[in-house]
Amino acid sequence: MSDPNQPEQPKVMENALRGLVKLIKAVQYYPPSHPTLKAAAAECLEGFAPLFTAGEPSTCTIRKEGFFLGENAVGRQNPILDKLAQFLFTRRIHTLLLLPDLNGEDLRGFARGLTLDARELLKLGGIQEVLAKALVATIWVNEVDLKSVLARKEEIEAEKLAHPGGEEGAEDTEYAEGTDEGVGGKENSAEERNLARVLEELKQETGDQRYRYLLQELAPLVHLNLTDSARYLILDALTLLASNAGDPGLSAARQEFSAQALTQLATEDVLDFLVTILCSADAEEGRDAGADDRELVLEILVSLQGKLVVWRLMDHLAQESDSRVRKILTEALLRQGPAAIPILQEHLGDERWFVVRNAVAILGELRDQEATAGLKPLLKHKDVRVRRETIRSLTKIGGQSAVGILLRTVEEGDPDLRRQALLSLGAMKNQAAVPTLLRLVAEPDPMQNRTEVKKEALKALGEIGSSLAVPVLVEILGQRKLWRRSLHNELRAAAAAALGEIGDPTTADLLTATTNDRAAIVVRAATQALKQIRRGE
Repeated sequence: MSDPNQPEQPKVMENALRGLVKLIKAVQYYPPSHPTLKAAAAECLEGFAPLFTAGEPSTCTIRKEGFFLGENAVGRQNPILDKLAQFLFTRRIHTLLLLPDLNGEDLRGFARGLTLDARELLKLGGIQEVLAKALVATIWVNEVDLKSVLARKEEIEAEKLAHPGGEEGAEDTEYAEGTDEGVGGKENSAEERNLARVLEELKQETGDQRYRYLLQELAPLVHLNLTDSARYLILDALTLLASNAGDPGLSAARQEFSAQALTQLATEDVLDFLVTILCSADAEEGRDAGADDRELVLEILVSLQGKLVVWRLMDHLAQESDSRVRKILTEALLRQGPAAIPILQEHLGDERWFVVRNAVAILGELRDQEATAGLKPLLKHKDVRVRRETIRSLTKIGGQSAVGILLRTVEEGDPDLRRQALLSLGAMKNQAAVPTLLRLVAEPDPMQNRTEVKKEALKALGEIGSSLAVPVLVEILGQRKLWRRSLHNELRAAAAAALGEIGDPTTADLLTATTNDRAAIVVRAATQALKQIRRGE
């Protein structure tokens, strides 16, 4: 053992322990490959190095009142070390045995173990059990038998060789090269943490805090493995997080940790990678990479709900010309549900007509009535394709607001939209439209200039099926005109057809008499209407 009575040793240990405090904080706040964590580990390792100039282990005792090397106090009246001593003492750490080949990997493993809640540590069997599972071989807690420690160290090193990457694992290669050089100059290289191994540990881990720190390792590995060969590992990782985030059978903490990890992974590179899989038509041998993978990605995108998800999907949709892919992307946006509406509404002001049309169409499919107000101004959009899509979307959304907008379009809108709006009102079958439609068909039109519009209004009345329309329809059917007779007969035929749709038995006698009308078009309509009424009786 190194001589604790050497006058410089307590000061060296004080500096080293201050470095350990920094490392513990860095492990809590930074992912494994973050430069700040890398620097903290390197500084901590450098601080401990002077303790091993003689190549001997160093032992430090922890009491409530502070740290001791032998009987020499370390950092007395140093509030930072006082807190650290209490922190370690509550975790039942009474002695620290540090071996001369101490390395950065073991320091990180030790710091990660210390960040576990004291009660969680107890459930796991104590800090030494956690260190053993993490294959930490150069830091020993509450151990004084050096011979026993060295024997167990050999076992751990043998296990590391048998399972490269270790239980606690290394970080990425860059990180390992920067911090894992041993104190004596020997390099303890560490391989990039294997994503499959991290996933397996996440699935088996029972402790919430340990699960949390495994998630910190997972995030950078996901970004490093956004390749086709690792696609199923990525999908597996995201599916696991989504499942755990919404599993009421898990602790609230684990659900929250999983949800936070999902939020952190909703980045452009991950989303673009998922979209590539989603839209891929390829199939991997032995597995359907089409429908199965698409459904899985659609579910993952729902779990990643957020503004960026919708923005990226809309961007891809705007750039895509393949109808098959456009359909898939539209489905992905629809799966986002109401969460997509605010972003879709932002796209309504886009300068590109096709982007606006896309947003309008998807809002219509979502059928959320809160989107109605945002669609109304688009009935005056400069591109007719946007205006027509707006009518279709209002029809799908339905509700009193949509009916009101469509009625105003019938009364005031441009001729190009009026017919479509009338068809939509009929399809919606909303009784609120009846008074306006009746007023429209009853308006004088001596020159028969509005015959087509009135025919569409009559058709809509029939589809709505309101008995309030019957008197007006009967009146139109019974009217005969000499001026532009053929056009007027088209209106009479439309009225007969509407009566058939409504199915009021009291109109059967009139329709029967009309089957002897001189106008063939009216006779055909009346005959068909009678059949409909009789089928309904």
